[in-house]
Amino acid sequence: MRSYLEHILGSFYTAAGWNAENHYANLTASSRDLLDFDLPSGFILHVSSLPTGSSASSGTIKNLNGVVDGAISYFYSSPENILLKSKLRSEDVELTKYLSGYYQLHLPVTAEDPIYREVWRKGQRVDSKYSLLYGKLYLPSNTLESMFIRQFSPTDQIVVSAVSDPRIRHGGAIMTQLQHNSGRWCSEMIYSSHEALIGFRGLYNFAVDSHLPELPLGVSSIPGISGSSASSLFQLQQSWFSAGGEIYYGALNKAAGVSVGLRYATSSSFVNTPTTTTLTLNPVMGQLSVAYAVQATNSTSFASRFDFNAFSYESNLTLGCELWRHKNRDSKVDVFTGLESNNTAVEKKDATKPPSPAQKSSEYSEFATTTSQPPSLIDESVWKLRVATDSPSVRLLWEGRMKAFLFSVGAEAGLRADQGVKTFGLELQYAA
Repeated sequence: MRSYLEHILGSFYTAAGWNAENHYANLTASSRDLLDFDLPSGFILHVSSLPTGSSASSGTIKNLNGVVDGAISYFYSSPENILLKSKLRSEDVELTKYLSGYYQLHLPVTAEDPIYREVWRKGQRVDSKYSLLYGKLYLPSNTLESMFIRQFSPTDQIVVSAVSDPRIRHGGAIMTQLQHNSGRWCSEMIYSSHEALIGFRGLYNFAVDSHLPELPLGVSSIPGISGSSASSLFQLQQSWFSAGGEIYYGALNKAAGVSVGLRYATSSSFVNTPTTTTLTLNPVMGQLSVAYAVQATNSTSFASRFDFNAFSYESNLTLGCELWRHKNRDSKVDVFTGLESNNTAVEKKDATKPPSPAQKSSEYSEFATTTSQPPSLIDESVWKLRVATDSPSVRLLWEGRMKAFLFSVGAEAGLRADQGVKTFGLELQYAA
């Protein structure tokens, strides 16, 4: 389950038109949440509120083995009311976006022209830059963390994060990231006061949105374009290849690191099954990782990853899957099969369906309005399972919504006869 900070951050990036999928750090996002999902430990309760369209607050209480701690968080954003552009209430939020699972990527698009963000009044510019301020205090340790994001233009922004903790050298650390994201290319310059680390990350996409409409289900041709040409255009538009890498150096500990990564992704279920294949290599550590994730249906996703170390010859195979439970708005559809009670098949909604053709190209607006839309289904909950060869155990997680609460119940149990339940926990979130 994503934290309230991650949800606020995603809402902010959506409103600001910033594509976080284009970051090198998110190269393996599609498979990561299926293979490395966290389990709640003990009992955790989050209560959040959005008193205005520009500010939010959140509180957390955690009980683990009789030890109670918590945290208080505050958020502020500008311009006004940008947080209202997304659903943040726990009873309204889209579960496919809030509950971590298969992350379906979308074809990168070129950034908009800055002139479209200008607001003039009486001969003066009155528009403000997109900004987000966040602070969190952990109790009773009094550890403080904060983050500030300022977007200078649709393609450039700065992210400054800091933490105050007596366990860190000099009692705290600060990290600054200068990010440039043009759609085809995304780069990050990084500096951290901890170990005086400097680094650079970059990701290049070998395809960007051509602004052509997407081919709806059951439609094989487009007015003005031959069938074979249309098929080729859409096939190319909905699959792309990305390559990137990072390099960093710590001046205090005299340590350096480097990694490279490749990704092939398809994004539309209209053309082909949404899949993501990634390969990452860390030559310094001799670590090679290959991952594959696929959204087989609207209800099921699968992922696998193979890790191999060339120096120690150690390897690990990790498998994961998720199964969504849906219902129709009239509650007459079977939760797993998608069939009505009278055995009439019901088409399922693609929860991550990209924008309609009319939104992407006015040239085909008339064609777009003639395409039919399948009836929507409501997401209720999701089951996740994860196994790995390096540790003989199974992780099982159940997440969903009950009334106005989001819940997450998970456990990890060993497969050996002398092993029992290693971890068990319940996490609840409520946002008003």
